[in-house]
Amino acid sequence: MSLEQLKRDFDRDGYVVVRGFLSREELEELRIRAEGCLGEARRSEEYPGVVKNLNRIDPWFEDQLQRGKQAELISALLEDDLEPASAGCFERIPGETSGIKPHIDASGHRRKGATVWIALDRADRENGCLFYVKGTHRQDLPSVVGLEGFSAESEEAVAVEVEPGDATIHNSRTVHWSEANRSQRPRQAITYFYWAASTAGGTDG
Repeated sequence: MSLEQLKRDFDRDGYVVVRGFLSREELEELRIRAEGCLGEARRSEEYPGVVKNLNRIDPWFEDQLQRGKQAELISALLEDDLEPASAGCFERIPGETSGIKPHIDASGHRRKGATVWIALDRADRENGCLFYVKGTHRQDLPSVVGLEGFSAESEEAVAVEVEPGDATIHNSRTVHWSEANRSQRPRQAITYFYWAASTAGGTDG
């Protein structure tokens, strides 16, 4: 898919899916790096499968956050310079009974940004794939986890099923969530989050 088509889809829907974003070699390196630092990471008490700030544990993730292949693409989609924020791991643990409720990533005056979500495992509706609601990036929604009125049955909700090495990129205002992992298969992904540099002074470009 061309950059022009990705940009049109991103502006229209608030997210895009990039199939085969990582090569087999790039995916394997990402797996090895993730496994190498997850044991040292502090896990969220509320969401045991969530580990943030991998870039503070392993300099490799900091380098990827700053200069990885996704940075140039996200800058083009946002039409802005980037302020790299964090790298994280999001895992839906096999057999778990809860996921992460509908929310947006925007916070306070910082409303413009984007997240790339790179699949390490196949993600489908059984093991907790991402859901997006098309067009919600054009709404002014609060930054809370558990936005009311959104579910898999919402009119514009889309379950995004992906293969290892695929990536999704979503606007920081786009409503998204993941459901429980009802399977016995892993569902792990690495994320890189960026603010648009133009929001640093309190503006929302």
